[in-house]
Amino acid sequence: MTPEHARTALNLARLEVALAAAGWTGPVPTILDTTESTNADVARLAASGAIEGSCIVAEHQSAGRGRQSRDWVSPPNAGLWMSVLVRPHDLARDAWTWLPLIAGLAAAEAVQQVAGVDARVKWPNDLVVVEGQGVPRKLAGVLSEAVGENAVVLGIGINVTLTSDELPIPTGTSIALEGGSTDREQLMAAVLTGLAARLAQWRARDHALITDYRARCVTIGRTVEATLPGEEVVRGIAVDVDDDGHLLVDDGTEVVAITAGDVIHATI
Repeated sequence: MTPEHARTALNLARLEVALAAAGWTGPVPTILDTTESTNADVARLAASGAIEGSCIVAEHQSAGRGRQSRDWVSPPNAGLWMSVLVRPHDLARDAWTWLPLIAGLAAAEAVQQVAGVDARVKWPNDLVVVEGQGVPRKLAGVLSEAVGENAVVLGIGINVTLTSDELPIPTGTSIALEGGSTDREQLMAAVLTGLAARLAQWRARDHALITDYRARCVTIGRTVEATLPGEEVVRGIAVDVDDDGHLLVDDGTEVVAITAGDVIHATI
């Protein structure tokens, strides 16, 4: 049976059982058949005073958004398209730089734990599968959006059963294509509980969070090309991710701290 024929809708009862087994103590997520954008939906929840951990997952998004406001449309029941509300409270905005990295790390760990796929993070917002110095195959993406003074929406989109023909880019992949388990309820529970644990480390300023991110980040050590806001391009070797979550790139003259931008990995 091909992955597209094996797709079934998320089951709320099974999801609640998986969340309870994983130790989730936040609000029960809302499952939608279709929506334009789960990030936009959770942003509205944030504006109405929803608590941290509020989450919406949709079987289909008709106007999903990636970084740089790129649009994409998802096949029904083929992925895990979810958005989660974070309330940073008294943490300075400079620290919010870590939030998309934390979401990516938690999602990558959940994919490995539940699906058995060795997902890695590509700074700042992608989950990838990569072999050696080959081109990373994009498995998932993260979109972080601040809403007002005390809310951040973390959008996480994971390709679960997408086929090669359904992937939006030729270098994309899915859990099914990588031979992994495609239990979406278990995967969602692992993402949410992993995210909560990593957020607790972030609030406690636990340096183990930074160490774990560096260990899973495939961008470090690569030759990269970073296109910054304003179209400035920095080329060089990514030597580290600093304690503030910035990518450090040695361009041969100096080490440049990249706070935001699109990063392309060069191959050898």
